[in-house]
Amino acid sequence: MAIDSSSGILHMQKNVIARGEKDPKNSLLERSAAVPAGRAVGEERRRSQRVLLRMRANIHVNLRGKQVTLDVRTLSVNPFGAMIVAAENLPSQTRLVLENCVTHEKAACKVVRSAKEMPEGFHVPVEFDTPTPKFWMIDFPPEDWKAPDDL
Repeated sequence: MAIDSSSGILHMQKNVIARGEKDPKNSLLERSAAVPAGRAVGEERRRSQRVLLRMRANIHVNLRGKQVTLDVRTLSVNPFGAMIVAAENLPSQTRLVLENCVTHEKAACKVVRSAKEMPEGFHVPVEFDTPTPKFWMIDFPPEDWKAPDDL
């Protein structure tokens, strides 16, 4: 694998591709063809930058036939939703209402994919039904913003 310094693109070794061989270290790269340097596979699909923000929130959800309110906290947020930490696992596509504990504003959401169980709880990705950039009461960086390389 090599980095083209002019474009910042990662390229796989051509001899592995030409022979059609599978190299376990490059299996992720084979699926993504070329990934810009400094980005993880899949990150190029993200619609906006995530902002690390830890904040309390509530989710109102129907679990096992009962309407419940769960206390959660955010790990990261964006205008399209958040990654939240919950004490309970929420299946993919679960419909819920997310409530900002500061403003008491509510937004309809769904769980985007299966939660990952971590020591502090389940990491649950949620997406607003419609983009709601003001829900978090922060200004998001512009689309073309990136961190300086010298950090």
